[in-house]
Amino acid sequence: MRALSVMGLCLALGLAEPASAGEFSFDSLSRAIAAQHVGSVEELLAALPEDLRTHYSLIFSSRSLQDASFEHPRAVLFGSNAELILTFNGDPSQHGFEAVETMEFDARANRFIFREITFTHDETRPAARISGPNPARCVACHDDPARPIWDVPPAWPGVYGERYGAGLSAVELRGLRRFLAIQPTHPRYRFLQGAAALADRDTYVSSSRASYNGISVEPPNARLSTQLTTFNVRSILSELASQPGFAPHLNVLLASAGSSCGAVADFYPPSLQPAIAADYRSYSKATAAADRSQSSAKTLRLGGRQNPYSGWASPPEFTELRYVAERALGVPTRHWTLAFERGSYDMSAPAGTLTLEKALFEWLAQTDPELRTVAAYRTFNPDDAYCRHLKRASQLSIAAWLETHAAFAPATDGPNNAMPSHHAPGSAPTLVQQCAACHSGDVAPALPFADPAALAARLHDGNYAHGRLLDEILFRLTPEAGAGRMPRGSVIDPAEQRELEAYFVNLAPPR
Repeated sequence: MRALSVMGLCLALGLAEPASAGEFSFDSLSRAIAAQHVGSVEELLAALPEDLRTHYSLIFSSRSLQDASFEHPRAVLFGSNAELILTFNGDPSQHGFEAVETMEFDARANRFIFREITFTHDETRPAARISGPNPARCVACHDDPARPIWDVPPAWPGVYGERYGAGLSAVELRGLRRFLAIQPTHPRYRFLQGAAALADRDTYVSSSRASYNGISVEPPNARLSTQLTTFNVRSILSELASQPGFAPHLNVLLASAGSSCGAVADFYPPSLQPAIAADYRSYSKATAAADRSQSSAKTLRLGGRQNPYSGWASPPEFTELRYVAERALGVPTRHWTLAFERGSYDMSAPAGTLTLEKALFEWLAQTDPELRTVAAYRTFNPDDAYCRHLKRASQLSIAAWLETHAAFAPATDGPNNAMPSHHAPGSAPTLVQQCAACHSGDVAPALPFADPAALAARLHDGNYAHGRLLDEILFRLTPEAGAGRMPRGSVIDPAEQRELEAYFVNLAPPR
């Protein structure tokens, strides 16, 4: 999904007095559907609070189960708090037309829950069918534990207002005008409030007057990004905190979440520092290829354009934090990012968004009364009072932890989230399993990746954008495929690309 550009209703008052989105949960939505006998997407939209129908983004090029176009975009309704997000499209010919996809952030469990609402065509008894939480067709793209896919600044390609800090491009403006021409009378889009403002440059960029008055404008895509990133940080912190080794490693987690307290090995007991340093070098090298690949994919998604906004956190800044999470706590990190490519580590977010460093600091400050004091006098070098405080506390807590737990043992492989590509001669690379998972259900077009013989029989056939099925597969493995690069949800390095190319070429029967 290119983007998941992620509501109680007072049933007694019906539509006369809708509740705000802040009070409207998925349970509220379910009750409204039952009480009002909602039997279509249009009736569902009519039952939503105005706040949800006022805060939204529009996707004109979708990688999700719901198709989109410039004139009939995929609408992502997120309200003012994004705790409940609903998506729909508007053309009967589009895939996913009869469904509303939802994402809810469970603030108690700090997790994301995805569902799909579909409607029957039985005119005598229209009915809505609500899937269970995180069904397989959602998990196939959103991972487990599930995360939204909304990409990361400074661009949300395929979404109106796709360039952060810039107005609409000429192509976007032409497409948006086509949408606005049909929006007021469209059976679905007419429920969207204030759509005309999407054509105004002031929606995306602060005007001179606003800037002079100190008013900052955050476009819809950035507002959604801020909310989703905050939820994601809470989810990650909850996942880390559930591990038995979290408390002893909290100081090193906090230090590694920043970028100016020195080497991660310094936060371990002196007897372990040489082994930690060597293991970290190996880990860092193993992730560098994924970092470069993700950066390349991000550049391709930007279409080679330069963006005036800079300062986004680069993937390498999180390598130390991921190292501690994976090596010390056993928590995989390949699903942490909101970027399209899983297996990448881009945690970029708009300025002012909750970060893991901020969240970890507040957690530790609850039990460490000195932390706020030493932080107030930071000079931002590895030897300031703040860093010395964290190092001393970390070395003591980890040493105490190791008295009753197994000593550190350097891993012999790469990061926990690295996908192995080695396979026995003649067998399919591991990554082909991901192709099979998507193409054997209704997530993607049916192709027999799980059956080599059946796939081989089809590789020389077809009339795809780049030729035969084999030609299309080979193109989709390259960085030039951009947002359409396969396998979905993975960032493959050049060696993995060559391995997959060799597999498919050798599988094709000779001609």
